[in-house]
Amino acid sequence: MSSAVSTRTSTEVLELAVEQVLAAVRPASLGDPVAGARHAEESLRDALRDTGPVADDNVALRYALACAEAACEHLKYCEIQEARTLLTAARGQLVLARSAA
Repeated sequence: MSSAVSTRTSTEVLELAVEQVLAAVRPASLGDPVAGARHAEESLRDALRDTGPVADDNVALRYALACAEAACEHLKYCEIQEARTLLTAARGQLVLARSAA
């Protein structure tokens, strides 16, 4: 792991992953929806593991994490639209989390 990655905050790690997965599961980006959903799920789960501890007072980040975790479950079953909806909600919560920090 590079030092640039290790200095990112939990919010930044999750925000980057959410943006990347949203881009990866756009209908135009999915040549093979099943493989795309699986890859997106793995990427998002890796980011959730890398997020690290979250302060109790950062409610928006906790909501963003919950949305991202739920999106992983939908990706597991190739429910792309549901996952995109949850990732969009996570992105909104991450904006709030960043402004609260």
